[in-house]
Amino acid sequence: MKYIDIHCHLDFPDYDSDREEVLARMRENEVGAITIGADLESSKKAVEIAEANENIWATIGIHPEYSSGFPSPDQGEGRVGFWEEKEFEKLIKSPKVVGIGECGLDYFRLKDDSIKEKQKKLFEQQIQFAIKHNKPLMLHIRDAYDDALDILKNYPGVRGNVHFFAGNISVAKKFLDLGFTMSFTGVITFTHDYDEVIKYIPQNSIMSETDAPFVAPVPYRGKRNEPLYVIEIVKKMAEIRGENIDILSEAIINNAKRVFGI
Repeated sequence: MKYIDIHCHLDFPDYDSDREEVLARMRENEVGAITIGADLESSKKAVEIAEANENIWATIGIHPEYSSGFPSPDQGEGRVGFWEEKEFEKLIKSPKVVGIGECGLDYFRLKDDSIKEKQKKLFEQQIQFAIKHNKPLMLHIRDAYDDALDILKNYPGVRGNVHFFAGNISVAKKFLDLGFTMSFTGVITFTHDYDEVIKYIPQNSIMSETDAPFVAPVPYRGKRNEPLYVIEIVKKMAEIRGENIDILSEAIINNAKRVFGI
């Protein structure tokens, strides 16, 4: 691998018509990836894709927006957020499963505070599962950094990555103090909002991701995203940090190896 996308959704229906072509482009350009589970069914699909392809790994878990047991408004119908531990115990046996999540807290658009408690319970169930199996967490935290940090502090030694990091330097420092890494998406190619925090995070604590099929980077903005485009994100990260792209890319791969054991 020359590059790694540590957070994408290769199981999504967006790729149903050309998934093999997407994977072929990744192989040609030496791009590896971790494809992410968002509920039980997508976790199963992520594991299937990872097991069938070299340099593809998977995480398994439940997205916080599914904590209520109802479909998420922006992730498609039929996704249910009940923690079925026996089913996840089956999936964790695969050597291609390298983490738990995406899990966490998401208060964006939240109108009912009772759902916060459901999200917290689901989050803690997955933290405990990760500790039980000695796996890192793939965190999804949106408008809820303080609550997430308060929960994580109760589990010394838990580790992982904060996906789609959108916090400031103060928040980044708190995650760094807990031993977490942070990853950035194509958003950094069309806004300067995260330049300072990207410069601040040490090289051994930063990761690259696409969150494909969402938020394609420039020059693909507005199109369907895919893991291949992580190259553009690493280029931009290197530019912002004033670093050589090859050195930064190698550091990111080493970070992924250390955190996820790939």
